[in-house]
Amino acid sequence: MRLSALNSELLQKAIAIYQDLAYGSGRVRRPIEAPKEAGTEALLALFQKETTEAIPGHPCHRYTLRLGNRNYPFMKLLLQEHLLPGEFYFGVDAHDQMEIKPSFPDYEQFMAVKRFNRELKRQIEQSFQQAGLDTSLRLRQLLLAAGCDGGKACRGLALIVDDEEDLAAAVELLLQRAGFRTFKVHDGAAGVTAALELLPDLVLLDYELPELDGLQVIERLRAEPSTQAVPILLNSAARLSMADIKKADGFLAKPFPEQLLFDMIDRVLRLREVRR
Repeated sequence: MRLSALNSELLQKAIAIYQDLAYGSGRVRRPIEAPKEAGTEALLALFQKETTEAIPGHPCHRYTLRLGNRNYPFMKLLLQEHLLPGEFYFGVDAHDQMEIKPSFPDYEQFMAVKRFNRELKRQIEQSFQQAGLDTSLRLRQLLLAAGCDGGKACRGLALIVDDEEDLAAAVELLLQRAGFRTFKVHDGAAGVTAALELLPDLVLLDYELPELDGLQVIERLRAEPSTQAVPILLNSAARLSMADIKKADGFLAKPFPEQLLFDMIDRVLRLREVRR
């Protein structure tokens, strides 16, 4: 949706759905009341505005409201811009990007919280969709409505590895319009298997994945002679070290607009040709 379409009723509905699932009945929750009859600016003032501009000239915005949940106080309600400039949707930041290593104290407890947050995010976003709120599914619908660009030569096979299925489907449509054949999977282990079997021309790889994270996927693909030269474009909302970013052929900080996605794909594929 466009931000101009945001009103008090929509925001209050999103907050109520989030809190009902995050806290359940009878539990203490952070009191949030969207001002009635308020304009867009007054409603957005409840949020913290964040801007991602990994490459100058390609900004992407999101608005976050920390509501927490019964096990974790830092989870957030999102109003997110991603892929399509000016189009926002409701989502949840479950902090999947927390870097938790087995050597950390209380590792198992951290992982239990991470799994809980991931499942709660799925439930909340599914409930948003059922209530008629715009979610990441809306991006897919808009891209389907726009149709495909015909007559382009095939640029090869792109493997998409992302556990957010609606976002993966939206990216798939964009890549198909750009001339790629596509195949998508939703966890890291499946990504390794698909890459070894299909030998794609490009892997668009999320970092926060179940089974194996993006860096583990890269490590396994680089260890196999058949896939060690496959271009990998890593993307993440997490703050990765420069050493980790350099393990991929390119990196996109989420959220990012579609043109930046295309620019980075072109850059990664050019690098492959230079290496050849």
